[in-house]
Amino acid sequence: MKASIIITGSEILRGMRQDLLIQPFSSMMASRGIAMSQIRIIGDDPETLCEAILDLEPDSNVIVVTGGLGLTPDDTTHSAVRELQAGRRVRMNLEIDNPVGSAQGIDLELESGTRVVFFPGVPAEALAMFGNVVDRLNPGASSTVEIAVFGLREVEIAKRLGSLAGSCGYLPKDMEVSLIVPREIEQEIREILGAHALEGGTLNATLADQLRRKGLTVATAESCTGGLIAHLITQVPGSSVYFLGSVVAYSNDLKVSLLKVPGNLITRHGAVSREVASSMLRGILEVTGADVGMATTGIAGPSGGSDEKPVGTVWIAAGGADDHTVREFHFPFDRQRNKMIFAKTALFLLRSYIDDKDVHRT
Repeated sequence: MKASIIITGSEILRGMRQDLLIQPFSSMMASRGIAMSQIRIIGDDPETLCEAILDLEPDSNVIVVTGGLGLTPDDTTHSAVRELQAGRRVRMNLEIDNPVGSAQGIDLELESGTRVVFFPGVPAEALAMFGNVVDRLNPGASSTVEIAVFGLREVEIAKRLGSLAGSCGYLPKDMEVSLIVPREIEQEIREILGAHALEGGTLNATLADQLRRKGLTVATAESCTGGLIAHLITQVPGSSVYFLGSVVAYSNDLKVSLLKVPGNLITRHGAVSREVASSMLRGILEVTGADVGMATTGIAGPSGGSDEKPVGTVWIAAGGADDHTVREFHFPFDRQRNKMIFAKTALFLLRSYIDDKDVHRT
């Protein structure tokens, strides 16, 4: 089964806005056995949209159209549908429900049997609607599940999966990958990816469930991540059960005064070091009384790096006061993405530590 995508939006063509739908739509269809034939981006013009649909029709079982559907002046979809109906036999199916907006989707079938589905261009609306429709586009396909993956890029996941890679869809989400897989091979894929395949829908949710099950409390000492780890933890409802608090000790003086990091450690090894990360962790656990914690110290960039400690360097400590893991990582991203990967790597490191050590409250 083959599909094509048409993205309508003059603002995309002019570089005023970036498309956010091609990758998730393609990934979701690929995991349902629907191969992509073509992708086109066109302006907001009903005649151009009709021409594109009729041009793609012979090589497409399904055509997905986004943009130009709504109550705004650039609503071109309804005009294009009326033009398609003129002089042709077009079967109109039930409207596609929009659970997060007002514009309903359009589902029609051309005389050739090609199905054309129209969605708004607002990503949140289009994705919510498409998720409810995609399973009906290829009724014979296997049902799918999503596996949250951390620590591997899409190309690395595909390499590990080998021949199974083509059956999956790949959706990057804030330094994680949501892997869409046929249900019957879920367990096999989890075994291949090992610890990188998370139990929950996200890394946050996975760690949250682990802390609840183990009866553990957690706290964070953050420098380069600026409180981002605490923010991620508290994004999960009910996190007050296990999250005690955080200290953002950005300056060396606060590392010493609040977290009791010995000043000579910073002088001798530098703030971005194994020794300081470890001391920060012990300090936050002493201050809060938490069972386990995380500490980060690094260089997010774009300045502040050196030959010895380039931008993207981070030391992360995770675990308990007397026994914990301390590791150095190097990442190649800009400041915003470095901070996110630092924070999520800390979450992943703590999750791995708890599993490996079988840590739980006695």
